[in-house]
Amino acid sequence: MKRLILVISVIIIIASLLAGCSSNSNTTTTNTTTSAASTTQPVKVTTVQVAVANDFNPYAYLDANGNYIGYEIDVLKDVDALLPQYQFNYQTESDQFVALTSNKVDLIAHEWESNPERQATYLFGNQLVTTWAAHIVFKDGRTDIQTISDLEGKNVMTFQGSNDAYFLETYNKTHNNAIKLTYVSSTDVTVLLTAIQTGTADAFILPLRIVQQLEDGYNVKLGTSAEPVYNSNTYFIYRKNDASETTLQQAVDGALKTLTDNGTLKALSIQWLGADYVDPVAIETTPGS
Repeated sequence: MKRLILVISVIIIIASLLAGCSSNSNTTTTNTTTSAASTTQPVKVTTVQVAVANDFNPYAYLDANGNYIGYEIDVLKDVDALLPQYQFNYQTESDQFVALTSNKVDLIAHEWESNPERQATYLFGNQLVTTWAAHIVFKDGRTDIQTISDLEGKNVMTFQGSNDAYFLETYNKTHNNAIKLTYVSSTDVTVLLTAIQTGTADAFILPLRIVQQLEDGYNVKLGTSAEPVYNSNTYFIYRKNDASETTLQQAVDGALKTLTDNGTLKALSIQWLGADYVDPVAIETTPGS
């Protein structure tokens, strides 16, 4: 009997020890999980105000429901998706550069090209958004305009503050102001096309893909130079001499590189613009004189 009692006692002790080990194991796992969760810091999200166009089809414009859509919008959304530390908000500004320098927005997007004057004032991304081949545009049927020198003595319309204006002004500086320049607002497309059709102006400069959109949208026929007068790229732009802006620019550049490497940027270009306008092989430097 004593032996039986002893055996039962030993069994009870062993069972208690096993139960205790099991309990301690669960507690340790829970504590470890709790500890790990408590040390995981949430990602701090910074809101980025992005200035985009609302009438620049197919780059950035409003759909029937008032939502921003277009090539640049999709690029920005894909960039934002790769950057959990940022949240992009979109808005339209009458002057994106003024909005940027006044801290109203943090990034501007409008197919902006680079030139030395802009580089001196603003921080440009290093990753392109599109390539940009600018051709001379004139009334259909003209045969006297093909090169920049053919514009000497002629009246050329150009958008105020555009890179095309900078290119023409640069040419004039070394050619005795040979080209007569007339400046129009980027919203005065009808004025520009009317001037070309009536002969008030002789030419303007734009990429072929936008010329096609003008022909389709305004039911006009235009002639273009066989070769571009210059090639450049378009970029997102940020405030200069601002540490947070530099950090933003580097992050966006990293995301753009990812979108370029994985083919997303090319696919968006084909979808929205009708062809591959992001091929680095096609890139040339800022226009010269």
